[in-house]
Amino acid sequence: MTETVCVAVGIGVLALVFIYLGCLIWKKEKITLLHSYHYDKVSPIDKKGFCKISGWGVIFIGIGLLVTAVIIGITDSALSFIAFALGFVVGLALLIYAGAKYNR
Repeated sequence: MTETVCVAVGIGVLALVFIYLGCLIWKKEKITLLHSYHYDKVSPIDKKGFCKISGWGVIFIGIGLLVTAVIIGITDSALSFIAFALGFVVGLALLIYAGAKYNR
């Protein structure tokens, strides 16, 4: 039981880090939190839109991790992977979309 709680807490902390980083990218426009090749061709005019979409992508990954942590903490079920996979796919899709739209 305690091992499950430790795993859930660890995943929850990681989720909060992702959500925090996503908020920094989105709200504070901290574009440098991403690797430079992800934003090197983004124009200053497009920076706000790029940061918004990219920030939300990172936040969705964090939300998927947070839901996974809650499910593991409550049920100790491997089905929590579905929540992580869904959050990761949506977040990654947003990150790819932002890169394709603004980093050309």
